Amino acid sequence: MEIRQNINKKALQVATLSFLIGTFILTIYLISGSESFLIAGVFYAFIALVLNSILFIELIANAIINYQYSKENLITILFFLINIPIALGYFFLVMNTSF
Repeated sequence: MEIRQNINKKALQVATLSFLIGTFILTIYLISGSESFLIAGVFYAFIALVLNSILFIELIANAIINYQYSKENLITILFFLINIPIALGYFFLVMNTSF
């Protein structure tokens, strides 16, 4: 499927980058056990939450305005929302990991 709308391309890039950065920080924390990576992860999660929330609102507005691209908009929103359960899984993994 070709993504035609720039906002959807941007959202998919942000979602992918958020996933990769979060996974990287988690991996380094699990390998090293360093509290500084835990703090960095919490800080990153807060920043990602704010930025992703703003972009999510833009996606919803775009889906309403450009309803003729409903399939593209829906797929983008669903892909964007996949990061929420992943982030929760990472959170529970960190909370249940003891060093």
